Amino acid sequence: MSTFDSTKASLNGLLNNICDKKIQLPDFQRGWVWDDDHIRDLLISIARAFPVGAIMLLETGGNVHFQTRPIEGIESTDANGVFPEKLILDGQQRLTTLTQAIAIKTPVNTQTSKGQKGDRPIMLSCFLSPHFEMLCPD
Repeated sequence: MSTFDSTKASLNGLLNNICDKKIQLPDFQRGWVWDDDHIRDLLISIARAFPVGAIMLLETGGNVHFQTRPIEGIESTDANGVFPEKLILDGQQRLTTLTQAIAIKTPVNTQTSKGQKGDRPIMLSCFLSPHFEMLCPD
């Protein structure tokens, strides 16, 4: 019998698990599509301690097996065969945004609302504690 659990998880813990590839995407999930406005709005909401919605994760290891992939910005699974413990079913856009903006030290792959792609540095001074400062270039 399936069960649901609404456990609170720290942002730091989620992002660390994503970077360690313990949390990945099932291959059927669409790619990351958020534009600059969505990225900015999410970061502002978090900086102001506003709710940003729930995420839904599926524990792996059951009877159903999915092809998986890391979220965008995280290198693909290496030859050592890292298998995820959980899969992101809902919240991929938010988690990808937060991973790229906070956890990894590369420019965020963005696109404008008109679809123009580019890499944009979003500078965050962040220690992944409950408080962080956000500096966004104009």
